[in-house]
Order: sequence, then structure tokens, then C-alpha cells
Amino acid sequence: PIIQNLTNQLDETKGGFKGAPKFPNFVFFDTLIYFFNRTKNKNYLNHIEKLLRSLCSQGIYDHTEGGISRYTIDENWLIPHFEKMLYDNAQFISLLSKYCLIDKKDYFLKKITHTIHFINTNFKNSENNLLGSALDADSDGEEGKYYVFNFDEIKEIEAIDKYFEIKPEGNWEGKIILRELKYPSPEVINELKKIRQKRKKPYFDSKTQVDLNALWVISLLKAHKVLPNLGYLKMAENF
Repeated sequence: PIIQNLTNQLDETKGGFKGAPKFPNFVFFDTLIYFFNRTKNKNYLNHIEKLLRSLCSQGIYDHTEGGISRYTIDENWLIPHFEKMLYDNAQFISLLSKYCLIDKKDYFLKKITHTIHFINTNFKNSENNLLGSALDADSDGEEGKYYVFNFDEIKEIEAIDKYFEIKPEGNWEGKIILRELKYPSPEVINELKKIRQKRKKPYFDSKTQVDLNALWVISLLKAHKVLPNLGYLKMAENF
């Protein structure tokens, strides 16, 4: 069957499909949710969890502000193409929420709230209170400049090496793309945000697309099912 042929191509260690570049392919993993709900075959759920753990912990996720990039150029989910799309983040929230309906994990719930906050803070279009489409990968003509860190500017943050893999030589072109070792403390995140605030933000594509906003509303409704006390239903109704 087609589903078996595709699952044979999945990366058993890192999650997602084998090889590089690595895209989340949310539609396929949504399909695995469907097959798990029908068959209760734990193999389907294991594939989804591996993907979500990689998306939440590796460089494709922005540990400072939240949200994921479009894809990574490597097979380890570390080195992203730094553009952030509403389309991807809506699907990310939906898949996390669907997974948590089956197996509620506090770690995934934190990533849901972090990413929703990021989108609502950074994607709002002031003209119509709807969401724009994307944040660019570049700032000051340099890809990833806003998102990566120099070792010298973060090495003094207390206990940062407890939460992230930090090496003087960096892990990408001499810079550091944050890779999570342990869910970071608010204090560490606040220090990283202070560094970011001094930088020029990437260009925001404020173009409002009805289909993408509808996709976001759906993701809020999914999130409401696992986090019913955080106002996500009201947020969806106000679009």
C-alpha cells in the first residue's frame, strides 16, 4: 500500500523523510494521525512524535521567539532556510495539537503556546487585524543574521550551555544556530531576546491571504481542544 511505501522512507532516528533538504511534510503526518485513529497502530504515532520532537528542539525552531522556518538544508533539522511562513506554522500548531489529543505532552503544549504567541505578535497586519504571510530570511542583506548568535555575545548568559549546545566555533559558518538540549528557562530566553532587540528585523510580507488566515483559525481551534483555558477559541472567533 502507498502509506507503507512512504513510511519506509521515513528517518527512524531524526524524524521526517530521509535525506536533505528536510521539509516537515505536514499533510503526510496528518494522514498518519488519521491511520492511527483508525487502527491504533503505535508505529504511526511514533513516526509523528519523532518528527515533532525534532521540529521543536532543533535549529528549524526559533527557540528565542517561537515558530518554525520553512525547511532545513541539512538532514539533522539544524540549518534552516530562515524564512518563516504562516502556512507552515499553522500546520505545525495543528499537528502538535492533534498529537496532544492522543498523548498530551507538556513539552509540546509549551511549543504550541510559544508559537501562537509568536504569530500573534509578529504577523498581525495593522490595517485589517488579520495576519500577513511571511517573515523574510534576510536582514541587512544577510541570510539568518537576525536569528543566529555569536559565541561571545551569549557565552556569559548564566547556564545557557545547560539548555543549548554552545560551542566557540559555532555550528554554522562560525555562528550558532540554537539547538535545544533542555527546555530553556524564561531568564535565558529574556537574555537572548535582549540581544535580538538590537537587530534589524527581517522584512515582513504583510499581504493578507484569506486561505492562510482560515488555516490559522483552524489551528487555533485545534489548540483550544488541548488548551481550553487560554482563550484560543475566542481568538479564533475574533478573526
